[in-house]
Amino acid sequence: MKDVRIGSITTSNDRPLTVIAGPCQLESLDHARMIATEMARVCDAYGAQFVFKGSYDKANRTSLSGERGLGLDEGLAIHAAIKAEFGCPVLTDIHTAEQCAPVAE
Repeated sequence: MKDVRIGSITTSNDRPLTVIAGPCQLESLDHARMIATEMARVCDAYGAQFVFKGSYDKANRTSLSGERGLGLDEGLAIHAAIKAEFGCPVLTDIHTAEQCAPVAE
C-alpha cells in the first residue's frame, strides 16, 4: 500500500491509525490548545498519530447570520501555534485561490 505524507507524519494501511480531527470552527488559541491536548493524550494512549484540523472561515454554515470564524490571519496564527506546541501537522480548508499561498506557508 502506498505511503501518504501529511507534514511530519506518514500514514498508510501498514502504519498506525491517523486521526484527522479538531474543532469545526476555530474559536480561540485556548480552545484549540484544549482540543489538541486531548487529541494528543488519546492518540498517544492508543498509539495513533493525529493531524489537527480547524477552520478559520465557515462558508458552509447552516444560517446566513451564523458566525463565519476568526479569519485567515488569526486562524493561521492559531494553526502555527498548535503545530509548534504539539509537533503535529495542521489542516484547514480554503475558499478562494488567493488563500492558497498564505495557507501553504
